[in-house]
Amino acid sequence: MPTSQPSATYQVWIGGSCDYGHKERAGGAAVVIESEGRTIGREAISDLHTTEFRMMLTLMVKVMRHLPEASDLLFLTNAAYIMNFDKVPTAKSANPDLIQQCIEAKARHRSVAVKIVAYHKSKLLIETHAMATEAMAQTRKRFHSDRKRITPKP
Repeated sequence: MPTSQPSATYQVWIGGSCDYGHKERAGGAAVVIESEGRTIGREAISDLHTTEFRMMLTLMVKVMRHLPEASDLLFLTNAAYIMNFDKVPTAKSANPDLIQQCIEAKARHRSVAVKIVAYHKSKLLIETHAMATEAMAQTRKRFHSDRKRITPKP
C-alpha cells in the first residue's frame, strides 16, 4: 500500500510598509518563512505608486505559488486587511486582481489561513516591517538615481 507524505507546514510572517509622505508613494512588503522551527526564507518587495496592502497580496501570491503543493500555510500579520485574501472580490473590492490570484494560488494547498498577531510582541513582524521599509527606500533611491541620469541639465 503506498504511503502518502504528510504535508509540510509553513508559518509565513508577513508585514508591510507604505510611505504616504512622498509624491511617488512607495509600498513594500516582506516575509520571513519558517518550517519546523527554522527560518527557511526571507524576501522583500516594493514598488512606487502603490500601497503596502497591494504589495502584501502580491507577496502572498508569490509565496503560495512557490511553496510545495498540498502544504499548510499560516500567514501571521498585524494587517487585518489581508484577512479577506480569499473572499471572492466584488465591484467594490480593492485589489480584486490580486485577490483572485490569491484564491487561485490557495487552491494548490491543503490549507491557507491568516492569523492576526500583536505587532509589538513579535520580533519577526518587526523584522518584516523593517525589511519592507528598507526595500521601499532602495526602490525610491533607484528611482531618483535613474531620473538624475536621464534628466538633461540646462
